[in-house]
Amino acid sequence: MPQSSSARVPQLRSTAQDDTRRTTWAELLNDLVFTVIIAQLAQRLLKSPDTPSLFGFLLLYVPVWWLWNGETHYSTRFDNDRDVLHRFLASFQLLGLIVLAAAVPNALETNQAAVVYALTYSAVRIILLVEYGRAWYYIPDARPYIKLLITGFAVSVLIWGISALVPVPYRFILWGLALLIELGTPLSASSKRLHEELPPDVRHLPERYGLFTLLVLGQSVTSTAHSLIQKGFETNTILATLLGGVVIIGLWWAYFDRLDDDAVRQVKQGGSSHLYTLWLYLHLPLTVALTVIGVGLTLAIQSIDADELHPSTKWLLLGSLSGYFMTEAGISLTTLRAGPSHVGFIQGISVRFGLAVLLIIIGLTIQLSTLALLAITAGLIVGLIISDYFAPDPPESAERISLEKDDQPTEKPMSPL
Repeated sequence: MPQSSSARVPQLRSTAQDDTRRTTWAELLNDLVFTVIIAQLAQRLLKSPDTPSLFGFLLLYVPVWWLWNGETHYSTRFDNDRDVLHRFLASFQLLGLIVLAAAVPNALETNQAAVVYALTYSAVRIILLVEYGRAWYYIPDARPYIKLLITGFAVSVLIWGISALVPVPYRFILWGLALLIELGTPLSASSKRLHEELPPDVRHLPERYGLFTLLVLGQSVTSTAHSLIQKGFETNTILATLLGGVVIIGLWWAYFDRLDDDAVRQVKQGGSSHLYTLWLYLHLPLTVALTVIGVGLTLAIQSIDADELHPSTKWLLLGSLSGYFMTEAGISLTTLRAGPSHVGFIQGISVRFGLAVLLIIIGLTIQLSTLALLAITAGLIVGLIISDYFAPDPPESAERISLEKDDQPTEKPMSPL
């Protein structure tokens, strides 16, 4: 059923010639609600920063990230500013997310909160399925892609609903199974082909992931400031807070000064979706690491008077920082592989990977005070920024992808016999 671009129904964004598309105000409101949920998840880990709590944190975090990811990918392909019904459906999703945020603190401890978490997750996903159903009706070209997503997501929603009736620990096993189904649905062979036929918006999608990363970083800033308030304005506490601020700014600089999105642009211009899929999924451990870094910095500042950081706090901080830079190296690798090789990208990947390994070595071999550990960490991150600054500038993303496309061998026509 063809529709004009001004119709108040879903539209296929990949065919729209709109180079000025930006994140909408409704999407920003959606991000703010997720910021509240991330804050609740961080508070859970802050109260009990041990290994079992970390696994529980991940069990709750991954569904939250996937909820954000689901609405983001619907919007990047099918949203329409004039689609009022979509706005109403998104508003109902936000109401559900507010309830989910309230369930997070006790979602693994009490039956009531766990049931609310599971049912609210299911409700928000059902609304997304309704949105995809509307897109299926109005956009025939997208029906194979939407059918695949609806099938996998509907099975997962059913499992989430059943989990509300199942006791612990089987309830959590069902959560894990449902997540595996949802995360695996876009990875199927047919889904990869459909990604290439219905590519994401090359401007909108990287911006959305960048904004979410920025909001998670903002949560780290808030936690660090609260630590200073709680500890008081002693010299060591102020120094530790400032060093924590340098770490946060360095993490921001390391990500946003590069903003590697060539893998998204490549699939838009007819390239393989494999790098794009890797780019997408790597943002899950990236945001997890950023959230845990905020918790680690908070605990470090609160422990500034101790001669040495508690092992769990030290590894929470150094492990998450190492994971962040390892993930960043992976994201940079997708950019390197999406176009012609360039020394700037190779250097960036090498420095990030080396820094990740060095942080682990420091944690294993050197005993340091909290202030010394923060100072060394901040210094290493500043060194990475300096390395990026003086690295040779690669061509612009669009130019690199065009060069890669031009370099592809063309099939010569067969000469007549």
